[in-house]
Amino acid sequence: MVPALAGVFYDDGVYLALARSLAEGGGYRLQYLPGAPAGVHYPVGYPAFLAALWMAWPSFPANLALLKAANAVLTGLFAAVTVRHLAPRLPVPTWGTAAVVAAACVAVPLMAVATVLFAEPLFLVLAALAVWAADGAAVAEGRRGWTLAAAAGALAGLCMLTRSIGVAVLGGVAVALVARRRGYGVVALAAGALLVAPGLAWTAAHAGETDPAVVANYGTYGQFLRQAGSGWWTPASLLEVMQPIAALAVPAAPAGLWHAAAAAALALLVWGAMQLGRCSVALGATLALYAAVVTLWPYGPARFVWAIVPWLAVAFLAGCADLLRRARTLPPRAATATTVAVLAVIVLVATTYAAGQGRGLAAGAPTTVQRGISATMQQVVDWVRARTPPGAVIATEDEALVWLYTGRRAVPSFLWRVRGRTGESLGPDTLRAYLDRTGATHLVLTGLGADAAPDISALMERAPGYLRLVQVWPGQAFAFAIERP
Repeated sequence: MVPALAGVFYDDGVYLALARSLAEGGGYRLQYLPGAPAGVHYPVGYPAFLAALWMAWPSFPANLALLKAANAVLTGLFAAVTVRHLAPRLPVPTWGTAAVVAAACVAVPLMAVATVLFAEPLFLVLAALAVWAADGAAVAEGRRGWTLAAAAGALAGLCMLTRSIGVAVLGGVAVALVARRRGYGVVALAAGALLVAPGLAWTAAHAGETDPAVVANYGTYGQFLRQAGSGWWTPASLLEVMQPIAALAVPAAPAGLWHAAAAAALALLVWGAMQLGRCSVALGATLALYAAVVTLWPYGPARFVWAIVPWLAVAFLAGCADLLRRARTLPPRAATATTVAVLAVIVLVATTYAAGQGRGLAAGAPTTVQRGISATMQQVVDWVRARTPPGAVIATEDEALVWLYTGRRAVPSFLWRVRGRTGESLGPDTLRAYLDRTGATHLVLTGLGADAAPDISALMERAPGYLRLVQVWPGQAFAFAIERP
């Protein structure tokens, strides 16, 4: 953990702002936005978890030590549950499974997620418990079977209340149990639905509170997908999902060699996922549905992929172990060729992963981005506290962060939407209308490379005098006062 500001990755700030609102009696609302609209974009599970910790230690920002430590504990708990669940089912010594899970849990991307206030660690614990309970229900009898089925469904429902992609866990648990015991599957699905339904109804009832200009940031997922329009899935979507995995496991090489290595590693991963599905039907079905959702999701799959790196590592391990076992039953030449090929891929992937992640961890890569953004935003926070009145409304890139540390209301300075699988700006005219509608008094631009920079530049050209420069920081960061007749 490093002394970085909460909110540097945007979502972590929104989670904490919602948690603070819950803990202080403000309801599940975005208190920093004018009008305090409901937080319909973010499932309530993780903010509620943070709110409980906030109530135990309400001194901000000192309580960040507790809030971040909770994610560390949850990550370790997920690793322990995963090993306890899967090790007895795999043809691998327990220490081997434990070593692979532990190594995957400290991958630089997963550490970057776990060291800020993101929901992934809580989601992973709930998901691991849900699939373990479902596998137990599939072979249990009587009351124990019904109880485990209901527990699996409830845990999967909590997954969905923590991250919306938890729908894959609920679906995976239900599919696995219906395939073995139809009645158990119905019970699991009903238990999950009972937990999720009130939240869905509340979201639908409050969706209209979101300003249309900030649907991409704060709208429901239905609004987000409608805004994305057609063309959000292409065959290239699958390759886009594979890229984060390849970055961890395949070394840099000329195109031909790289594609050969990537194909071999992917084949072992897919084969291993199939074997893992035989060992744990619930986890296999969950991973299949998870992959389908991530592939179809129109924007930014990398974070979804990083979250399940430990499960993917176990799948790769299962695939390697199964092929090495099968090789012993082949004729001598075929056995030798298969064994050598599998061991070569194992060495390639393991050395690439160990070298890349070792260098990254030694260099502090998991926290590099949050430290850099914190340094920029700290000067903004200090200026806002010292130079703006309590009633100011600040347009900025990390609006939740600004509110948490200054108490000033804040709104996004970049308005965008999804088109196909990319984001596009709504333009300077929409930005000005939004700033006027929300009563923004100041605008902060943290650099000329920021997403908001082109629209702000265009706005200054179209409406001379609308933005009056009042502060310049090193690194080409600026603050403007918004001037209206």
